[in-house]
Amino acid sequence: MNETIAIGLRLPGGLVALPDGRLALVEMDASRRCLKLFDSSGASEEVCRIGGTPAGVAVDGNGCFWVAGGPESSILRLSPQGRVLQVIEGGADGPFLHPNALAFGPDGLLYMTDSGIRLADLLEGGHVHPDFFKAAYNGRVYQIDPAEGRVIRVLAAGLLLAGGIAFDADGLLYYSETLTGKIYRQVVGGRHETFAQSMTSPAVNVLRGPSGLAFDRSGVLYCAMYGLGEICLIDTEGRMAGHIRTNGARSGNIAFTVDGKHLLVSEQEKGVVEKITAPRPGLPLHMPSIS
Repeated sequence: MNETIAIGLRLPGGLVALPDGRLALVEMDASRRCLKLFDSSGASEEVCRIGGTPAGVAVDGNGCFWVAGGPESSILRLSPQGRVLQVIEGGADGPFLHPNALAFGPDGLLYMTDSGIRLADLLEGGHVHPDFFKAAYNGRVYQIDPAEGRVIRVLAAGLLLAGGIAFDADGLLYYSETLTGKIYRQVVGGRHETFAQSMTSPAVNVLRGPSGLAFDRSGVLYCAMYGLGEICLIDTEGRMAGHIRTNGARSGNIAFTVDGKHLLVSEQEKGVVEKITAPRPGLPLHMPSIS
């Protein structure tokens, strides 16, 4: 059994380890819709109630939080105390549908996956719609100028539920397509290619597939497999290199601790954060200062 370091959460979503050793995460459930901080003892502090359906979170070099899934499907920049500093609602192609995961790139820009479907079209009475696979998805990957608060361009479109996002040590961009099990890679702005296939068949009947992504320092990609109760490890050639079981079946997002020694997993079935000893040290995240 993996160690549990945060309990009693309602649909925990994106999480990120802070430089001071604390953990920031969002809770997506309608009863919470908040940003929380946890210290190493598990003690929590609610920073603010965000509204919307917060799904992803990143931290910049100024200590501000960037949250995907604010009111009206926006991206929010929050001060360390939770005050709204900036709101981004979409680009030239229209408003965001359901902002999902965030990552800063080595260029200091912000990158986001948009699931490509409004939650009202995916959920019915709080449960996944039985015909979810037939919905009209247009999952996208956005490149965003965080200083100006504007979308620069769309890097990918037409994805069947765009999921996690991450950069490797060489600055290549990776993102997951949950329903097909594909993980794509691209030189930013170039044509994307299928890097790995994480499932043997598409998620037609039960919602499952690759979600959050994170790299270790040896170039291995860790992918949270929602609905399958595991983290899959993918080597630099795109081959499956191992699996780490999670206590619950619905792991959503993953992040390494700042020292790189542990992998943190937000798990929605049990409403917890699991802490797993990492096989190899995690790759540090980009946290640029935003002028």
